[in-house]
Order: sequence, then C-alpha cells, then structure tokens
Amino acid sequence: AALVLDTVEVAVVPGEAFGPSGYIRLSYALGDEDLATGVGRLQEFLGGAR
Repeated sequence: AALVLDTVEVAVVPGEAFGPSGYIRLSYALGDEDLATGVGRLQEFLGGAR
C-alpha cells in the first residue's frame, strides 16, 4: 500500500486489515474523473509489475 501511494499517489489499504493477505482494498468515494485517473495510474503501475 505504501509503495502504491508513493509511486502513483493512489491510496489503497492492505487486505490483511479485512482478512485475506496478498490483496488490496479500494474506496470508490470519488468523482468519476478522479476515479478514472486513479484507476489509470494503478493500471500502468500494476501492468509494469511482471
């Protein structure tokens, strides 16, 4: 979660806080434009993690 925040400035919460480890949790409490921007940043970041 810290790496995602530091790298692409998108806040996520580790899944361990809600049970399963190895996952992240997202909040969708944003406007459509901000949400699209954040999802795009996550897509670029995670797409490069191969």
